[in-house]
Amino acid sequence: MQKTKDKEHHKISIGFPKYLNTLPLLYYLKTTSIDLKLQTPKKINRDLKLGTLTGGLASSLFYARNYRSFLIVPDLSISAVGKVKSVILFHNGFLQTLHNKRIGITPETETSFALLRIILEEFYKVSPEYVALDQNWSDLPDEEKINLQGYLAIGDEALILQREKPFKNTTDLAELWLEKTRLPFVFALFVLRKDFLKSREICDRLRDFILELYKARAKGVSTLKKIIKDSHLAIQSKGVLSYLQHLEYDFSGLKQKAFLEFCGLLQRRGLLPRIPNLLFFDL
Repeated sequence: MQKTKDKEHHKISIGFPKYLNTLPLLYYLKTTSIDLKLQTPKKINRDLKLGTLTGGLASSLFYARNYRSFLIVPDLSISAVGKVKSVILFHNGFLQTLHNKRIGITPETETSFALLRIILEEFYKVSPEYVALDQNWSDLPDEEKINLQGYLAIGDEALILQREKPFKNTTDLAELWLEKTRLPFVFALFVLRKDFLKSREICDRLRDFILELYKARAKGVSTLKKIIKDSHLAIQSKGVLSYLQHLEYDFSGLKQKAFLEFCGLLQRRGLLPRIPNLLFFDL
């Protein structure tokens, strides 16, 4: 009985978004001792908060709000310099006309919603009525859709909706962020719960896993044309390749500056209590 408890105590669970954007990270990843969980970003954030995950690729905003309890794995993110193609506001009219208009927000996002608020409220000085939805667009009843003048989609759903065009206009939030700030945007960071890092054994196993993840990333981003054949989306391979080529997976000094700039804007608008420190896991 004691052995079973010890085994469970040393179990390491890592969460990854169940989106196409993690394909270059996971395609070549080899691991047997780590339990990988493919979840929505919001569920990863929740499970990290509850302690049912050891770590994961979490929303950057999640780290900003909870940085005292987590460490960042160095040089890992999901980010973009300009167009990202998978964080899209679909809307009618110009952005300047969205004041007091109802905009539906996908239930899967936190960071992208905060980015939308900065773009609309800080850069365009408009304040829409944000509607937190319980369902994605495809599951939303028609009577709810007709009352919306916009919808924020992320991940695979955003890629699919760009073909369906639920509204007349589309705005790529990362592209607009670059236009306004001249900075990249960091959507997700790989974080680890500090309270799981007291064990030397767990830290060593995590270091081995992270090394394998670095290797998988290097091979994945260099063989995109090969790995996209396993894409689960009904999108032409040319579109999948173009999308993945717009993504970046590092957390360089410029990305760190961009993330802190975003946090500063959130704090100024009262959406974040303080700017976080960047605290890193020691490899």
